Amino acid sequence: MKAASTRLGLARPAGFSLVCLAAACLLFTTCFGAARAEGLTVSDAWTAASDEVGRDIPLLLTLHNETGTPDALMRVRCPIANFSEKHTVDRGEGAPAMRSVASIPVAAGSTLILKPNEYHVMLLQTRQRLIAGERFTCTLAFQKAGTIETEVEIRKSP
Repeated sequence: MKAASTRLGLARPAGFSLVCLAAACLLFTTCFGAARAEGLTVSDAWTAASDEVGRDIPLLLTLHNETGTPDALMRVRCPIANFSEKHTVDRGEGAPAMRSVASIPVAAGSTLILKPNEYHVMLLQTRQRLIAGERFTCTLAFQKAGTIETEVEIRKSP
């Protein structure tokens, strides 16, 4: 095995840094439930349990944009739903109404928490029962950060 040098002059196996980096990323994602790419972190992704198949249900999560550049959530793909839509709640005249939006903006250096009565993602036409305690993975596509896979927890309905 070829050795790579370090600043201290000690020998270590080649590829050691990549192995350590991969292990640290896995540990961070496993321990803290966060997924990250290009300065954008997705955490605390969850949806409510449901016994109904074919139901529309909100996907809620937290987005941390640690960069100095704004970004936007463009698409979400989850295996448990046929479709997804990004929504906001319009509080114009009359009762609040949900409306579809092309993207969800994430300001530079900010944290955005997706909530049912604000920005959120609706998972449309669920394909299966959503059982509390189970998990599934969704892929989120951002305008600048690219794609991030995140684990979603199914929680008991409030």
